[in-house]
Order: sequence, then structure tokens, then C-alpha cells
Amino acid sequence: MKSVFIACSRRFNRDLLAFSKACIAEGIIAEDAGKVTDAKDTMESERSALLRAFGRIDNTDVLYVIAKEGYIGKTVAMEIAYAHARGKVIVSSEEIEELSARGLVSKVMKGEDLIGKLK
Repeated sequence: MKSVFIACSRRFNRDLLAFSKACIAEGIIAEDAGKVTDAKDTMESERSALLRAFGRIDNTDVLYVIAKEGYIGKTVAMEIAYAHARGKVIVSSEEIEELSARGLVSKVMKGEDLIGKLK
């Protein structure tokens, strides 16, 4: 069974949840960095979340980046770099604005197309 880690800016959390639900409905294991809360970020909470994401990336086949209008943010850029260093396939929903991160993306594809390939 294929698995995907979904990375996106917090501002796109609804899109993440919808894509995750669609993956699960098709029998694809979907992971992400964890729950988005309204709590104020701290150095420890950010560190913990990033290390948790790295562990989950290690356990998946593909990193899927939801990059609406090319936006990813700093944390997603780190997740992309980590996934690349670990030899993961990196797919983005749209062309990423940040050039260094864009250079690590294997393919740009809509979420539903990726689900079709992973089934």
C-alpha cells in the first residue's frame, strides 16, 4: 500500500484535510505534521512539530506539497529539503514560487491525479 506525507502552510489546512480524506477513502495512507491549533508557537512546539514531521516523512513513499499560488512557507521548505535528502518522491500541487524548493520537486500534479497514481 502506498503512503503520502502531505505538507502545506497552515493557511491551507482545510485543503490538507480534504486531500487526506480523499487519500484514505482510496486506501492510501495519509500522514501530515499533526494538529493545527490556535496555541501560540514556541521554540519547543515548532521543534517538536518539525521533528515529528521528519519521522512521518521517513515512513511514507511520497511527499505531496499543497502549494496554492506557489506559496509554501519556511517549514514546508524544510520538509521538502528533508524529503529530498531521504530520497523521497516530491510532488507539488502547483509550481512552487521558492526556486530552491522548486528545484527539488519531481513533478507538479493535481491531488486527484496523484491519488490515481498511488492507488
